Amino acid sequence: MSKKLVKTHFKFRILFFCILLLLLSGCDSSMETTSEDLGPSSLSEDPKVLLENSKEKQRIGAYDEAIEILNAAVKIDPQYVDAYNQMGLVFFEADRKNESVEAFKKAVAMDPENLNSRLGLGKTYSMLTRNDLAVEQYLKAADLKKNDTDILFKIALEYWYHQNFEKSKEYYNQVLEIDPEHIQTHLNLISVYENLEEWKKAIREIEISRKLGEEKNNSQAISIAERKKKFIIGRMNLSEEDYQRKTQPPFD
Repeated sequence: MSKKLVKTHFKFRILFFCILLLLLSGCDSSMETTSEDLGPSSLSEDPKVLLENSKEKQRIGAYDEAIEILNAAVKIDPQYVDAYNQMGLVFFEADRKNESVEAFKKAVAMDPENLNSRLGLGKTYSMLTRNDLAVEQYLKAADLKKNDTDILFKIALEYWYHQNFEKSKEYYNQVLEIDPEHIQTHLNLISVYENLEEWKKAIREIEISRKLGEEKNNSQAISIAERKKKFIIGRMNLSEEDYQRKTQPPFD
């Protein structure tokens, strides 16, 4: 190979490497820009898009980033109730319950008939053991969505926590009027009737729970009913024979 050809080949290699370095440098710059663009203010000017972005951050546990994005959303639209509801959910999941309450309260103030706001606020109050405030929100939710067994069940449970057994009984029975085979309601009513010393009704619920457990192949329900049966027998000072007699019509 001639010296002239060698020099030309060498120059071509140098030129190739220079171009490659320029391309790599451009890629790095592009990557840096993309990284910077991940901030909430540059993601979108649409609050609905920001809301979806916050859900993704919540999904991966990036709670602070989710809240930052939601703050950007309500800055664009201060009346965006769904964003405040989402804040409540994020704060709740991040175990920042007091901040969750404040977020849901803002949503309720903007839209008193928003079911998700009422339910979210009720759930947060319940976790803070403010059962009186929780039941207040659930009652309002029940007015918004009539005959919803999940909401009625929550009300009954909050009254139970608040030791208001008569009200708890009332709302558990409302659940059963809509869904007579709601097995958890039957199981919970055993304890309600036991506290009210309404023994016949407690025994009836034990038998119903056990029967439903067998029909639904729910071994856990059967086990709970059996444990409660032993407890009730102890409370009433009954023998097994006495108990069996009381579980047969006309339920002495």
